[in-house]
Amino acid sequence: MMHLSPPTRQRPGFTLIELLVVIAIIAVLIALLLPAVQSAREAGRRAQCANNLKQIGLGHLNFESSYGYLPPGAYDGDPNAVTTSGVPDPNGYNYTETIGVQYGTTTCCNAAHPNGWNNYFKILPYIEQQAVYNLANFSVPAIQNGRPSNFDGENDVASVGIPGYFCPSRRSATPYSSNFYRNDYAGCVGFMEGQWFECDGANGNFTNNRFMPPPPDSLLPIADERTQCNHGNTPGAKGAIVWPALGDKRRLAAITDGTSNSILGGEKCLPWQVFGVDGGDNERWNNSGWDEDVIRFHFVPSPDMGGYGSAPYHGACDTPPAPLNSATGTLWRRMFGGPHPGGCNVVLCDGSVRFLKFTISPGTMHKLSVVDDGGILSADEF
Repeated sequence: MMHLSPPTRQRPGFTLIELLVVIAIIAVLIALLLPAVQSAREAGRRAQCANNLKQIGLGHLNFESSYGYLPPGAYDGDPNAVTTSGVPDPNGYNYTETIGVQYGTTTCCNAAHPNGWNNYFKILPYIEQQAVYNLANFSVPAIQNGRPSNFDGENDVASVGIPGYFCPSRRSATPYSSNFYRNDYAGCVGFMEGQWFECDGANGNFTNNRFMPPPPDSLLPIADERTQCNHGNTPGAKGAIVWPALGDKRRLAAITDGTSNSILGGEKCLPWQVFGVDGGDNERWNNSGWDEDVIRFHFVPSPDMGGYGSAPYHGACDTPPAPLNSATGTLWRRMFGGPHPGGCNVVLCDGSVRFLKFTISPGTMHKLSVVDDGGILSADEF
């Protein structure tokens, strides 16, 4: 007798409509999850950036524990500058200019000796980078003009990228021209008599108040960062980082506003289009002189992209402005800032790290940047 097996039932497949619905649901889920993933990654990068500044702050304070004062900033030339023949070279120590009459006439644009390299070089032994510090040659004379290449080891030091000097939200440790590295952080010099963009003083216009906050958070006439009034040591306008060529030092006792109310340093504003070539990013990280590569002032911080300070080129100074025209050349910007959404990291003189919003008021930023103005900060002001 023949037995017939029952017919097998075939499971129906997805219809085209059902497949499209599933794909649409998956796409929606990805769209919902992707921003959260990106936000989590940025939070991690921002935390690493804050940790970089924490280590930088500890390096400064450990230096202070050893010497009794904070590591001074950079200077240009050298007070003992000589020619290649060994005779004094006045061009290497011209440190005065008349405010409102002269602009950019002082010695520039790097130090003639490792003694004049910046505070980020000086703290290397205190952030476990003694070997890099030892590449500098302190035994050579301070030759400003005609100095042989790498005479004092400046190129050897500049060819080493310090990972903790780069914000991971912006870039990894990256060499640029001549294989020299840069620095994403800058010291706070206090109040600047001048503009947040270097525009008009170089043209002989000392009274144009554009690119300046309203008084009392600005002051005319316009002066260069190398003019005496902008060396970080003018009473009532002092910064944590001081120009030291003639012996000035910043002791903690001079921070009369309180170390927890005063900025030591922070992230610098730097648009991505001009990495390595911006006026504040075009020098060796260790020896740029008293320059926006490693110093910033009291102006409100700006995001790298989309903020008032993020115009990449000098065309921002033009009328009408042409900030995207690379033919106009580089731009020197004097404000803090960064690549993070909403604000930037700064380290205070007590070693703590704070996140400052880009919407901070000019008056609050002024009080935070100056260490001796007597300004009172409320708990919710920043």
